[in-house]
Amino acid sequence: MHDFFDHLNFEGYDRKAFKTIVTDDFHIFEKGINMSRKDFFDFVDSNHSESAISKDWILSDFRISAHAESAHISYENVGTFVSFNTDGHKETVKLYWLENAYLVKEKGLLKIKFLHSEEIKKEVSVRKNGGKTGEKLKAEGK
Repeated sequence: MHDFFDHLNFEGYDRKAFKTIVTDDFHIFEKGINMSRKDFFDFVDSNHSESAISKDWILSDFRISAHAESAHISYENVGTFVSFNTDGHKETVKLYWLENAYLVKEKGLLKIKFLHSEEIKKEVSVRKNGGKTGEKLKAEGK
């Protein structure tokens, strides 16, 4: 599952590389929408922002059930995203999800066939002036 989130690198998102970890008929239920692989790729592309500074996901509390040709994984995911908002202030959004995935074996490798993501909580904090101190603002004439 860590590979899935590593592939969501907003600075260098690569659809071809992503296809190595999901099935051709992959679909995801995210934000109340059932998306095909193509729809999900388009969703990721549309959420790319030049104002993004960083992103990070922490996955925990894994529960795994595996069989010869498939596996089911449930886990908690906490994502932290930092960017500059339209006012130029540094904004941190922290999202908490409960997620589960169904993986199937293809050519000896487990690939994600389905992912369900349920947002549990969202926290937003803003640091005015991008977190600059009074001295830095004074030097900039603000």
